[in-house]
Order: sequence, then C-alpha cells, then structure tokens
Amino acid sequence: MVWIILVVVVLMLLLFVTPVQITLFYGRVGENDHAVVEVSAWFRLIHRKYEIPMVFVKQSEAGPELVAKVETVLQKQKTTEKIKDLTRKQVNKWYHNYREILDKVHDLHPLFNELFRKIRCTRLEWHTRMGTGQAAETGALTGVVWGVKSLIVGVLSHSISLRIIPRLSVEPVWNQALIRTNFHCDLHLMLGHVLVVLAKMYVRLRKGRERKWRSAPSEA
Repeated sequence: MVWIILVVVVLMLLLFVTPVQITLFYGRVGENDHAVVEVSAWFRLIHRKYEIPMVFVKQSEAGPELVAKVETVLQKQKTTEKIKDLTRKQVNKWYHNYREILDKVHDLHPLFNELFRKIRCTRLEWHTRMGTGQAAETGALTGVVWGVKSLIVGVLSHSISLRIIPRLSVEPVWNQALIRTNFHCDLHLMLGHVLVVLAKMYVRLRKGRERKWRSAPSEA
C-alpha cells in the first residue's frame, strides 16, 4: 500500500513539473491560409500537431461558412484528416457557452491572467509583405498594419512573459497587389500551472452552485 501511494505521489509530481511547449504558426499567401498548432512535452517525447492547410469561405442557406481541412499528426504520423465547417450558428453557440461560464465564474479573467503570467514566450516573429497596386493606398495601409502589430504585441507583453525582442516587419510592395504574412510564436509553461488554475475554477464553480442553491427560495 505504501508503494502504491509513493508511486502515485511521484507520478503527480512528474505531472506538475511537465514542461509544455506550444508552437503557433500562421502563413498566408494570396488567398491560401496555413495554420499549425504543435503541442509537445518532455523535449518533444510527447508531440501532437494540428495542421489547417486550407481555409476558405463558402456560401450556404444558413449564411457564410468557414471551411477548414484539419490534419492531426501524432509522432510524425498523420492520424486523421477531416473537413470542419464553422457556421454562424456554431460561433453563436460557443459565445453563449462562454457567457454561461463567465456568469458562473465571476472572476474567470483573474484566473486566466494568473495562468498567462506563467507563460514564457521565447519566439515571436511576424513578417508581412503587402501591396494594393496603388502607391498611396499601400503607404497608408502599411502604417495601419504597423499600428495593429504594435498594439497586439503591446497587449501580449502585458499578459505573458516575453523573453525575447519581437521581430516584426512590414514590407510594402508599391507596384503589385499582394499579401504575404508569416506569424511564428513559441510558448512555454508548466503543466502544473494549468492544473492549479483548473482546480481553482472547479472549486469556485462548486462554491457558486452551493451559494445559488442556498439562496434559492424553498418550495415547501
């Protein structure tokens, strides 16, 4: 019995100190999009990769739908490939679910902020080549893109721990209409930090249910 408890404790400790790396990549050339999300642990001994090599919008009776071909790669072997449709109805459903969670856990944002402060960013690159075919429009749009990038990086720097200087560039193309962009970000955190935040959310959710139950009027 003592050995079983010892093994469980060791496994829990290993779980809490498990380093997790999340790699985000997004590239766009013309109308073609390519997004990749990689999650790995223990120096890529555990590795899972999700690729979205094709994203486009199609029209349907329910309105515009975002269609994505999603590939799941596990240990360098592609395991699944399927087509996902994201309709306006699904997006509204996700939003309502988020609002319900927000109503149940009033301090959800502080919990997420607590988790974000534990995230370390070791790579942040965002390069863009763009042009409208008109020099004046391209110049104005270049300034707008620089402003948007600076705003996003400023928000990230206040939310997570940036360990590097972000590498940003916007290259205007004066005589051609095109857009090419590449975004690459590497994030690191400990699995234990995620588990602690999830545990706090669960405890506060239970307290909220008990408070609601006690404050409800009796039917007797």
